[in-house]
Parts: sequence; structure tokens; C-alpha cells
Amino acid sequence: MPKQTSSFITNYKPTDFIDAELVEKASLWILRIIMKTHGYREFMDEKGSFDYNSKEICYFLGLEKYTLMDEDQYTRSEVLDILSKKLQSLEKRKKFNSLTVLSRNIKRIANLAGLNSAEERVLEFSVLIKRYEILEKGVRLLGNELNSLQTKRILSTILDIEKDEIDAMFASTSKFSKSSLLLLDKRNNYSLDIKLDLLSDEFCENLLSLDEDVENLIQDVVKPCQKSDLDIQNYHHIKFDLDLMLSHLEHALQTKQKGVNILLYGLPGTGKTELAKVVAQKLQAKIYEVSYTDNEQEPIDGKQRLKAYKSAQTLLSNENTLLMYDEAEDIFENSGGFFFAPPQRQKDKAWINRILESNTIPTIWITNNVESVD
Repeated sequence: MPKQTSSFITNYKPTDFIDAELVEKASLWILRIIMKTHGYREFMDEKGSFDYNSKEICYFLGLEKYTLMDEDQYTRSEVLDILSKKLQSLEKRKKFNSLTVLSRNIKRIANLAGLNSAEERVLEFSVLIKRYEILEKGVRLLGNELNSLQTKRILSTILDIEKDEIDAMFASTSKFSKSSLLLLDKRNNYSLDIKLDLLSDEFCENLLSLDEDVENLIQDVVKPCQKSDLDIQNYHHIKFDLDLMLSHLEHALQTKQKGVNILLYGLPGTGKTELAKVVAQKLQAKIYEVSYTDNEQEPIDGKQRLKAYKSAQTLLSNENTLLMYDEAEDIFENSGGFFFAPPQRQKDKAWINRILESNTIPTIWITNNVESVD
């Protein structure tokens, strides 16, 4: 994702690094990193010298003069004392500005996903550290090998949110986890900006640039389907099954029944995708497709597509909506059968089963090879 950067200039201003509305909020976050999470150890060494990344943080925080001085002209404690006073001043503030478009979009998402104010703040932070290089440099002071426990403790400190609340946000039953809007990578140790896993880079960019409905914010991973040129009469040869399908889906839409899934399978070109669209048109429902290629027509892997599917289940559930998941074999691949599968395969199967049992939007799954489905 592109980030705002600054060229090498003198007499830096904070707005050379970040939008004016965010200067004080970003300063608070970076100062908390330095002063409250031991980030000062990476910010400057014991002699008081700065590396390139730390110098940019100095420029942002108004400490440019120290980067031009010899190390014997100042002490480490002198610099940290200045930063401590800056932090104390900012801590007294009750409210900080945000980007207008981002705030509106987060509020739209919060209303649909049921996010609380603390979750909104974590979502905002996660977006901004991926957007602005100065914030990325700030969180990199924390190191590149954070585990999940360290990540949650650091988030609590930077955003002044109780640790118990942070723990709850990333529990397996949390709103973040169920929607896949923001996940915590629990399998790998990374820097904070990478540990916080947003739905997609495009989703992050859309939150910052599009002041539109939520369906447009996730359009790179879940797209509305084009209307089909066919109609029900083109499928008279499967009338019995089709009548059952229509009745089942109509009831599900009317009653908001959970766990409704239809599997269509057959050879390529037999009209499965068009049938899904025709069914939606007959039921006067919107139908969205979970994308299997990105904007560059590169394939999207099954894990990323499932994240998109879960987000759609959360963000589009208030509408009269169906979902279509074409090429479903990318997540249902049997790989030799469940009983002979490795432990991770069994874990994945249980996870997929839970999704199928609890989805709020009826979904039509499509595959060319039913033998690939367990």
C-alpha cells in the first residue's frame, strides 16, 4: 500500500510526515511507544545517537536540532526529558482530531458489525499505521518479533484501552474475528503493523479515500453480480430441484434463518453461475460474489477469500442478500479424506463447518468437481 513519505529537506514540519488533522494523535501514539513501552531503547542508543528511522521521528517530534549536534553536546536523559514533557502535555488532551472520511467509514462499519468505541479506535490505529510511514517507523521501534501477548499489551498502552478489552477484541468469538475485518496473526511473530491483519490492502485504502456505502469499501473482495440474461425458463430441465431451492432460499430470506447453504456442481459451462444469478433475480434479492481474482486478475487464495466471505456475512447481512462463492474447491479440497488428514486439515474442516452452520446470509457454493469436497 502506498504511504505518505517526505523528501530530504531541512526545517521539518510535522505535516511533512502526516496530515495536519492527525499530527497530535500520531505524536501521542509515538511518544507512548517511546516512553511507555521501552521504545526509547531503539529510538536512541546509550550514547544518544539516532539511526535514520529515529532521525525522522525526531524531525516529526520537533527534535531536529539534536540530530545535527555532536553526541557530547547533549545527553540521552535530556532528550527523554523533553519527550516526557511533550507526552504529559498531550495526555491532558481530552479529544483528538481524525480524518473525516476514515471516521465516517469506521462508523458505518461499526454500526453494521456492532463495534464499540474501543474497537473503532483499534481499527483506526490499524489503518493509519499501514498508511503513514512515520507511524510505521514508530511501531518498528517495538521490534520485529512481537508475539500475540506482547502485541495486545502494547496496543493497550498506545491506545489507553484496558488490557481485558484488548484481549476480548481478538478472542475467537469477538466481532473482529467473526467478521475478519481485523485479525491478530497468532501463528507468527512480526512487527506490530504486520501482526494486525486487515481484510485487505485495498479495503484499508478504501477506508481512507471512499466516502461511500460499505459495499463499495469491500468491492475488491466482494462484488455485486451483473444481471443474468437468462431466466427461470432456461432451467426447466431441473425444475423439481430448482423449485426446492427457490422455496428454501425464499424462506431463509424471510425468516433470516442461519446456516443456509446450497451447493451447485457440474462441468464448466453448464450454467451454474448464471443459475445463481437467476435465482437471486427471481427472489428479488441482491447477489454478491466473493472474488477469486484481484484487480490485477491475480488469483486470491482460499484463506483470503474466506476472510472476505466472513466480512460480507457481517457487513451485508441487513439487506435482502445472497452470496455466491464460485470455485469453492479452493477451500473444500479433500486432500485424501478427513480420516487420513493431518491435524491442521481436521482443524480447518471444523472451522469451515462452524462457518456453514452460522452464516447469516444464504450462500450458493459452486464447484466444477464435487469429488473434491469432503
